[in-house]
Amino acid sequence: MEVFRMFRYPRRGEYYSSYATQSYGRIITVITPLLTLVSVMCIISSQLLYLSAAQAENTHQLVAIPGTLSPLLKSSRFISHTDARQTIWLSFGLRPRDSVAFQQALSATIHAPEHQARPMLTTDEITRRFSPTQASYTALVRWLQAAGFRIIHTYTHRLLLDFAGTIGQVQRAFQQQINNYRAPDGTLYYANSGAPLLPPAIASQVMSINGLNNATRWMHTALRQAPQSPANNQLCAASGPKTAPRASSNARAEVAGLSDLYRAHDTGSGQTLALFELAEPAMSDLYSYMACTGHKKTTLVRIGTPLPAAVPQLTSYEATIDAEAILASVPQLQSLKVYATTNNEKSYLDQWGQIIQDDPAVVSTSWGLCEQQVPAQVIQQEAIFFQLAALQGQSVIATSTINCPATSQTAATVSDPASQPFVTGVGSTTLIFAAPHGTHNSLQTAGKLDPDSTRPLAIGGNSQLWMMPAWQHIQTISTQSTNASTPGCPHASGEHCRREVPDVALNVDTRHSFPAYYTQDRTSQHPWLNIDGSALAAPFWAAFITLSNQVSQQHGGGRIGFINPLLYQLADNPVSYASSFHDIISDSEHGQPAAGAGYDLVSGLGEYRAQPLASRLADWVQPLSR
Repeated sequence: MEVFRMFRYPRRGEYYSSYATQSYGRIITVITPLLTLVSVMCIISSQLLYLSAAQAENTHQLVAIPGTLSPLLKSSRFISHTDARQTIWLSFGLRPRDSVAFQQALSATIHAPEHQARPMLTTDEITRRFSPTQASYTALVRWLQAAGFRIIHTYTHRLLLDFAGTIGQVQRAFQQQINNYRAPDGTLYYANSGAPLLPPAIASQVMSINGLNNATRWMHTALRQAPQSPANNQLCAASGPKTAPRASSNARAEVAGLSDLYRAHDTGSGQTLALFELAEPAMSDLYSYMACTGHKKTTLVRIGTPLPAAVPQLTSYEATIDAEAILASVPQLQSLKVYATTNNEKSYLDQWGQIIQDDPAVVSTSWGLCEQQVPAQVIQQEAIFFQLAALQGQSVIATSTINCPATSQTAATVSDPASQPFVTGVGSTTLIFAAPHGTHNSLQTAGKLDPDSTRPLAIGGNSQLWMMPAWQHIQTISTQSTNASTPGCPHASGEHCRREVPDVALNVDTRHSFPAYYTQDRTSQHPWLNIDGSALAAPFWAAFITLSNQVSQQHGGGRIGFINPLLYQLADNPVSYASSFHDIISDSEHGQPAAGAGYDLVSGLGEYRAQPLASRLADWVQPLSR
């Protein structure tokens, strides 16, 4: 190398003549080793400088993957470096191919004209047109294996790739340190301290590197137990009489507001519904519940994601109640798929990746996290999944009732994934009764005021990440005073407004809870519990979409699919809006924002009028000649 040619050991004959006097011999004997030592040190120093320069040059050639840092790092305290021998499970999230064609296909799905069949792609078509190529996917696998990682799971859509290794392997492969931190609440977690670096050929395909931290944890919508009913004191064992607690059939009709669809024999026959859970349901309790309530036709399937063997799988009250809410509201559901995994960043995206691959028609999730607490790469990766869901004709329903307070940097925000443009965000309200009512009036609606008040269980708002989608630019939104708080959001055009959440809501009447079955809590005297509250909002809206799919299929159609554009187009017409939605309104109480006429940030468009809205949705996506 050039550095070695710059430094050459001199031969003594070149500098000292043969007739040098003997008097210099002793001096030369001392100086020569010193000169040799100095020369060697110069060579070593030059080589180190060369290697440092070469390494710096290679580093500049690497590409940083943005958005991987946990937002919690800003307020956490460094504790130590993470043990390099510790095992870690990760995934690559990949970019779709041909982004222009991808967006064109999305636009065709969203903006399909009324009464024309909506173009929906099969999973095979999506893979063929938009997934990374098999060659590029294989190249990623080989690169990871060469770096010492073990491949855990691959996906047919090739948008995720799961692998495992040690912290040390991660630090060498991605040139980032993994450290231990303490959060403000005292929780310990590990996280990367900077953006991971990848070779350009690899980085061009990778959108996210998931699992570099274990700080991100999603929250489940709050569940509430109503006072116990004497009718619930009876036990119902699977081996005994198949009798459920009294009023279970009435409860599901009153709480879910689906009785008119039941009377038309739309009860979920032939339909599949999926639940997204970041915890394990008590499967034995679900089977007991099904036996007690007569779900003879429903197939219950639990689907997981790859997990380390050491991860404990504990049963969850929330996941169990979510499933029973679906079973209660769709009496003849053909298949309930419960996707259950652990609550961390990698598993969260793995779960959505598996749901997109399996393609269930309707997906409900009651899990969420405030937008500002989710790493940017997670937001971007799940956005790709939800766009794919829209292309496939999947309906994704998510709770928006996770309260997200303001911080010193931002105003109050909304929760992800409900704020995602290709997800239907569902809010919830509850009636406050001053005195017993002789007749049931479950909603306050425009033009028919209940004398008592509606209290929002959570307030919606404007997304800090997403601009307002074109389909949300309807007259009743662009003139809302709530938009005045959004900078650069003119009332007339709405061109610079941000996405508003929720889209719809459910009025969860505290008088009409539904009986749920749960035996894992040994402090309870009996397994039957009365459940109400915001946890029911997303499952019941998912149940309604499932029944709407049945209505559509009975008339020769298919799935309703991504419903947001259809809902807002119906709401933009006063006649169809009044006949399709219960417009929840209330007076402001205790300083809380009020639910007003039309769209508002408390209840969105309102609650479904089940049978009329289901029929309109089915008509909207079917040709008039059917």
